[in-house]
Amino acid sequence: MNGILRAGTALTAAALILALRGVPAELRGQSSDIFIRSERWLDPVSGRIQGPIVIRIAGDRIAQVMPAAEYKAAGTPIDLGNSTILPGLIDAHVHLQIGGAPSENARTVLRAGFTTVVDLGATSDAVLRLRDRIARKEEEGPRILAAGKWIGTKNGICEFGGIGVAGGPDAFRARVRENVQAGADLTKVCVSTWLADAFARPDAYEINDAALDAVVAESHVAKRIVIGHAISLGSVKAAMRAKVDGLAHGALVDRATAEELRDRGIFMIPTLASLAGSTDPASEALRRAIGTAQKAGVRLVFGTDGGVLPHGQNAREFTALVEAGVPAIEAIRSATINAARAFGLDQDLGAIVDGRIADVIAVDGDPLRDVQALSRVVFVMHNGRIVRQP
Repeated sequence: MNGILRAGTALTAAALILALRGVPAELRGQSSDIFIRSERWLDPVSGRIQGPIVIRIAGDRIAQVMPAAEYKAAGTPIDLGNSTILPGLIDAHVHLQIGGAPSENARTVLRAGFTTVVDLGATSDAVLRLRDRIARKEEEGPRILAAGKWIGTKNGICEFGGIGVAGGPDAFRARVRENVQAGADLTKVCVSTWLADAFARPDAYEINDAALDAVVAESHVAKRIVIGHAISLGSVKAAMRAKVDGLAHGALVDRATAEELRDRGIFMIPTLASLAGSTDPASEALRRAIGTAQKAGVRLVFGTDGGVLPHGQNAREFTALVEAGVPAIEAIRSATINAARAFGLDQDLGAIVDGRIADVIAVDGDPLRDVQALSRVVFVMHNGRIVRQP
């Protein structure tokens, strides 16, 4: 690895994955293969439970997925019994600076089965540097893509200790450049306020169009995708005009707007467990809107607003999605193949396929029948290294 990445270099998670491609297994850390056996394998691509299977791990990659009957003993496999194997889960909306020490939060999330997270806003570069230390194997944690500092208007909802941006479009462009220079993988911009206000004032949003346009344009020049905190209907329409790539929360969309999101390829990260955890009219409206978006074909990407939702309890979002009418397999796809595709990681993550990175978890139960099984994680492998096992 020293020939690829120098200690102290600011890495992006995507750059690390690209650097690992083509590196011989013997140089990626493990000298002997690992075999994992389980009665069940949930393939999010087909949506079916298969098994029993054996997976051969070589270094940090999945070398072979085979029916257990075809396995010829090359060592004693790790037998996970009746548990269900899945790809490592992806949480596309966390804040590792919130709710405890970032390093401890990262370890907690990884052990809960989330092998990749997207940090959508911090008050400093601390999460970017944590990402780098994890990538260099100096600390334990999930693969991190990070946005760096929140970008929002001065005294707005993303002010957070004086980091709100004052001034016109040039000031917002400067914040994007600052984050890119620090090594940010993507941009998070705050467009609307919170749910209650978005419900009461559907056309309202707090950032002006010129500033929003500047953030998106500058980010796209730097080849960074843009995720917008946009909950009100008006803020979603503004985000679409500015050509954001994804929405950081569920939004109060109608059918026509949902169809436009689908047609534009803009994904949505609902965060229902943290955002709509009550039975008030605004929460009920948001749950209905998520159902509308899913039925319209909007790509849902799993996210929790981790830190607001306690770290390690990320899987509660699966239950919230199902209760909003999202089928269990679609909720699972949102945390696997959908999330991997949204962030350009689908050649390496999101499915258990020969050649992909060995992020593998197992849960107690069948999550298609009981989505709460995803809270009962019994095995975690990250980059071919066992983090948790029975």
